[in-house]
Amino acid sequence: MSYLPLYFKLVGAGVRAQLQYRFAFFMRIIGLITAYAGMAATMWVMLYRFDALGGWTFYEMLFLLALAVVSWGCCITVFFHFKSLDTYIVNGTFDRFLVRPIHPFFHFMSMKFDIGAVGQFIFSIVVFLWVSMAIDIDWSVWKVLFLLSTIIGGVLIQGGMLVIISALAFWTTKSEQFYWVAMYPARNLTNYPLVIYPKLVQMITAFIVPFGFVNYFPSTVILGKETPYFPDFVGFLSPLVGVVFFLLAYWLWMSGLSRYKSTGS
Repeated sequence: MSYLPLYFKLVGAGVRAQLQYRFAFFMRIIGLITAYAGMAATMWVMLYRFDALGGWTFYEMLFLLALAVVSWGCCITVFFHFKSLDTYIVNGTFDRFLVRPIHPFFHFMSMKFDIGAVGQFIFSIVVFLWVSMAIDIDWSVWKVLFLLSTIIGGVLIQGGMLVIISALAFWTTKSEQFYWVAMYPARNLTNYPLVIYPKLVQMITAFIVPFGFVNYFPSTVILGKETPYFPDFVGFLSPLVGVVFFLLAYWLWMSGLSRYKSTGS
């Protein structure tokens, strides 16, 4: 908690630096909105001749996508640069995080705050409002609180995965490839309801790379959908899974840091 004032100062400096290039900033926002709108259009085309996919209608799949997008937007704002930790290790610039009187994990986390993810927030809010009106979701107080806690859980799960990938660099030196091999495909899987995938894939996204708790399982709670192979209450575990998974990732990162040896670059 004592680091919070310092964190906001570092974030403020980073935001001011990004706003120096305002044209690029706004173009990135537009680009993100356009990209995710394209994904939504693809879903509509897929379901043009069918009423549902795995029992999920177009609007329910839109809700699933919006929940994934908003949590990913929050995640990359804070954690996305972790996947490039290996670059700092190879170049020898990671050493500077060890000689300053600040906790290394906190220092590296606060090094960058990507406000370009605003485009993802705009897309998600618009879709949430659209879907809520289209299928008449009853937004009671507990559902709103559950949605917010689910987003936090999703951020911690995806952020924890980025932290784990970065931690591997302490042992392997180069680790960013793990993002493209493990995390990127897992994220793409969660854009669609897990019920359409084989049981093995569903188990992997529930117990190994728990991305099913980012949007699929919580969405079944809010939308009243069934979860084959899993108990009905599993969606409520998303915040808890996020906290536990992130603590595990943090422990792995600190364990790797204790074995870190400078490359001497």
